[in-house]
Order: sequence, then structure tokens, then C-alpha cells
Amino acid sequence: MRMPLKQMLDLGLYIRRKRRAGEKYFPLVLMLEPLHACNLACVGCGRIVEYKDTIRDQMPLEEALASAEEAGAPIVSICGGEPLMYKHIVPLTNGLMAQKRHVMICTNALLLERFVKQVPPNPYLSFNIHLDGMRQTHDRLVDRPGVFDVCVRMIKLLKSRGYRVQTNSTIYRETSEEEVEELIRFLGELGVDGMLLTPGYHYQVLQNDIYLSKEEMPRKFKRVRDLALDYKIINTPIYLDYLIGERDLLCSPWTTVTRNPRGWKGPCYLITNGHYRSFAELHQATDWEFYRTKQDVRCRDCKLHSGFEGTVALEFGKSFKDSWRMMRHYLA
Repeated sequence: MRMPLKQMLDLGLYIRRKRRAGEKYFPLVLMLEPLHACNLACVGCGRIVEYKDTIRDQMPLEEALASAEEAGAPIVSICGGEPLMYKHIVPLTNGLMAQKRHVMICTNALLLERFVKQVPPNPYLSFNIHLDGMRQTHDRLVDRPGVFDVCVRMIKLLKSRGYRVQTNSTIYRETSEEEVEELIRFLGELGVDGMLLTPGYHYQVLQNDIYLSKEEMPRKFKRVRDLALDYKIINTPIYLDYLIGERDLLCSPWTTVTRNPRGWKGPCYLITNGHYRSFAELHQATDWEFYRTKQDVRCRDCKLHSGFEGTVALEFGKSFKDSWRMMRHYLA
């Protein structure tokens, strides 16, 4: 399976409860950023630029755990920055799992060996290791030689100890179709439990030419969709259709909400209009339909998975054909 069965069941039950309660805008995933500091300076990262004035700030543990309760989402992605630098990462992880939330730690893998000595495998825990290409490409994008080899070593270590491991790869302009295929096959040989591949999208705070244009995406992601038949690519087939240009999707930015040391970031993971003191304040201040229909100029070329995969999840069951494709995809 490409996703844990319990996670899929818990997500489905959560969506059904929200709909029965008459709610329309509710989060599926909380992107919890307890800090923005990092031990790398990746070329495509907007966080170290956007939050340079508060880069050393960290959320209190109690505040981080309360944020998960406040959002109520069944899935929490602990990210940043490098979350394993967070001084409370162990009690935070254990506390979220005690809340019965599915926790995914998004990491560059450099500090993983220390963490796994303190937190054993758990059905609610998985790791999402950042790997943007094969050795030369990845080490260039993270601006440090040797990081690719650390990632590979940590994947092998985690798998040998029984943890669930997936990878997160951003595809930039310089990444060839051949390298994308090589990376997918290589990760398949390592036995990862899932691979998430997304197009490198232009952050509002960064100005460079490494990002894919919307004209460049279809060619690269058509091959990804073909390979998804044989490899554990966790992008939904509906989202891959969208990247290729074979269908359109509206965005659901409220399905992936972000909480960081400054507050609740709105309106979405990439765009920052402001930070709010509470999730309720973020919800009240945001015209979700405006962003859902891509009326903001910053949204028009965006194809990042966070909002569009949320749309796919919310529309599950509306089309028998799409639902059957999804079930076959994830149960394979």
C-alpha cells in the first residue's frame, strides 16, 4: 500500500464527520513549523528568506501541541526549517501521537540517527525525507556535498528498524526527465514506502530561474504518471492528470493550514498575507473562495500539491471512475 490503511480510514471518517456537521472549510493536514532555523541553505527554500528576522524563534511545546488540537486535522506534518533541530521534537512527536494524530516528520535526514534512538517505530509515525534528485543534483540544490549519501544511509537505517519512510522530491527546471526516472527507480530499489514528487514552484519571496514554468510541467510529469503504475508514487492519479494538463482542478487551500512561531499563516503554505493569533481568526479573515478559484495573481501558475491534493480528497466518491482509480492506486 502507498499509504497506511489506518491513516486513510481515519481521514475518511474525519471528512464524513465534518460534512455531517455541515462544515465546508476544514483542514486535512496541519503543517506544523515549530521553528524556521535549518542546518542547510537549500537553493529553492523560501522559509529562510521569508523568516530571516525571526529565524531563531521556536514555538513553546505546549503551544505546538495546542495548535494541533485547535486545527483538529488528523494528519500533522512537522516541518520547518529542519524540525529535528527543534529542542522539543521528541515530546512534540510523542504528544501528537498520544492525540492519535498521524505524524509525518519532514527532514533533510542529517539529525535522524539521534532522533530514532529516542522514538521507536509507531503506527502513527512516518518520515518524509527530502531528496530532490540523484547525488550531484541534490547536493547542489542543498548546497552541501555528501547530503545525498546521508539520506540514502538514513533511509536504509529507518527501513531496517521498521519505520515507515517516504521521500519528498521537488522537480526543478534543471532536473531532466531521465534523472527523474532514475531517482524513482533508485528509491524503489531502496524500498521506500512512498514517493511524493511535486513541481518546483516560484515562492513569492524568491527570484531565480530554477523553477518550472507551467509549459515545462506536462512533459516531466507524464513520465511520473507512467512510472506510478509500477512504483510507490503517492501523488494521486487525479493530481498527476492536472500537472500534465489533462484536467483542471480548483485549489482547496484550507485543507493544508500552516502554524509557525509567528502564528497561523494565511492564506496558504506558499502565500503569506499575514499571521493570525488563532485558527478561527485565520478562517474568519480569509476569503477561501477567492483563492479556491485562483483569482489572486499569485495563484494562477501554482500547481503545488498541498491545495490540489486536498481537492482530490474532498471530491472522492463524487465520480465512480475517479474513485476506482484512486482505490486501485493506493491499494496497489
